[in-house]
This record gives sequence, C-alpha cells and structure tokens, in this order.
Amino acid sequence: MKKLLFLLAFVPLVSFGQFSKGTKMIGADLSYTSIKYEISSDVPTTNTFFSVTGHMGFFMSESFALGPIVNVFANNTPSFNPVTNLFEDRKTNGLAGGIYARKFFTISEQFFFSLEGRGLIGTINRDENSSSGEEKNTRLNLSFRPVFTFMPNRKWGFDAGIGQIYYSSNWTNSSIRERYFQTNLGQVSLGVNYFIGR
Repeated sequence: MKKLLFLLAFVPLVSFGQFSKGTKMIGADLSYTSIKYEISSDVPTTNTFFSVTGHMGFFMSESFALGPIVNVFANNTPSFNPVTNLFEDRKTNGLAGGIYARKFFTISEQFFFSLEGRGLIGTINRDENSSSGEEKNTRLNLSFRPVFTFMPNRKWGFDAGIGQIYYSSNWTNSSIRERYFQTNLGQVSLGVNYFIGR
C-alpha cells in the first residue's frame, strides 16, 4: 500500500504540461543576492548581485518551450588592495543574449514544475576602481535550474526558481581569463510570464 501511494504521489510529475504546440510565452525574472561578511575582524562588507532576464518562448510541443533570452546583471564585491592598503569596490556589469529551453511537468491545474537550461554569451565590464582601470571581457554562461510555476489563470504564470548549476567562461581578446563550474543551491529568482494562444 505504501508503494502504491508513493507511485501515485509522483504520477502528476511525469504528465505533460497543459499547453499546446504554438503557444507563446513572454516573461522576465529577477534575482538579487546580498551576502555580508568580514574581510577583517572590524570591517564588515557586503557582496551584492542583481540580475534581470527577459525571454520569449515558443512551445514546440505540449510541454517543451524554446526561445531567445536577454540578461543584464550588476555585481559589487569589496576587496582589500595590499598595494594601496585600501578597500576597493570591484564592480562588474554585463549584457548577454542567447537561447533557453524549458520542459514543463504538471503538478495540478494551477501548479507546474519545470527544468530550464540557458545558454548566454555577451560582454562583462569590469571597473576595478584601481590602477588597472576598466576592462571588458567576453563571457559564456551555461546554466540549468528547477522552476516552480503558479498559474492563477490560463494567461498568467508566476515563477520561483530555487538554485542552479552553471558553467561560466570569461576571456579577453587574447586569452581566456577564468573558467569555473559551480552549484548555487541558495540562489532564488522570481518571475512572471504571459501566455499567448493558451
């Protein structure tokens, strides 16, 4: 009996989303992170990150959407410069475009679960506020995240993304500067979508 109840609980997760081929989805989501820490025992600092993403998806089937995506972000990280013996704000901002894909699973009439993948390429502007001045880099970002959606009606949906796995590569015209793979389980993003043709 317990096994049967367990299987019944997961039946909605493997059913198709209640959409149709040709439906369009227009939306945006934002993410904000603020982390306080101490560089030294008496100097508290805050690292902030803000990101806004806009997208338009085209449903290729009842549960799979694909489309273009645009992302803008800004980041501020305080750091200590041993040369000047001063604290400096390392500010970065960037603009990128690419594609995203999203697979929907039905939980109920109003709640959906989806898995979303994103591929972005764009520029990063770094203002180190130091002798190195400002420099521009190119970035490539690949990410994968789970998203929960609540739809109070057939046209509007509200997203909550919790955590993500991503790979990022940043480079200049001459050589690659940095590459990293990271899992961020604490990142939360909120978004809204409008569905056309549903």
